[in-house]
Amino acid sequence: MLKLSQITKTFHGLNILKNLSCTVEKGDFIIIMGPNGAGKTTLFDLISGKIFPDQGSLYMDDQDITHLGEKKRASFIGKLHQNTYLGSCANLTLRENLSMIHLKDKKASLSKGTNLFPKEVVETLLKPLNLNLEKLLDAPMGTLSGGQRQLIAFIMTILNPPKLLLLDEPTAALDPRSSTLLLSFVQRYIKEHQIPTLLITHDPLIAKHLGNKLWILQEGGIAQTFGMEKELLNPHEFFHAIDYQMLHSEMTQG
Repeated sequence: MLKLSQITKTFHGLNILKNLSCTVEKGDFIIIMGPNGAGKTTLFDLISGKIFPDQGSLYMDDQDITHLGEKKRASFIGKLHQNTYLGSCANLTLRENLSMIHLKDKKASLSKGTNLFPKEVVETLLKPLNLNLEKLLDAPMGTLSGGQRQLIAFIMTILNPPKLLLLDEPTAALDPRSSTLLLSFVQRYIKEHQIPTLLITHDPLIAKHLGNKLWILQEGGIAQTFGMEKELLNPHEFFHAIDYQMLHSEMTQG
């Protein structure tokens, strides 16, 4: 369980987060939305340990982690970025990337680790995706598509199962098919393993249909919260989706 208590963070005299308190329970899949500048990225940076709060405390499983650095938190907090190149090394092969994570905190060379790479990763994670990724184990990551890289980056994030997952707009750079594959895989995995997960998105339909909770961040705090009743909301009225009717009207008037 993750608990944030009275978190405040200021940059250049501006309160980005103001007395924010929230709790993430086991099995939660929480979607986070909000306008630019609402504090979404700052919230993730505070949780991951990239930055520390000016005031307030963070707890993981009742342990105070407020001043624990990012490197130490990485042992129990996994993070997937929107940039598909950030989660892996482009010059290394798919096998080498996965081997690096498998060898995390172990004494072994990369070449030895590659030889010891567990076959169950291929059988339980790669093959079920039906994308033939198991046939690309010796291809450099940089030659794979954005969707393939993001799937591998997620697998790298969960090879050593974290206590908490942070997904920062993971589909922002992907096409609809790749986005669907990734989100379907993510949703199945976290449901099966009951890993608390936070996902930032600007996509109103993702917010409507994924997860069991929705938080709307605004002006440094959680302005609104929803449970499964969010599925009944009209995204075009509530989530500030692109107003296609207005655009069409302006085009036809012009």
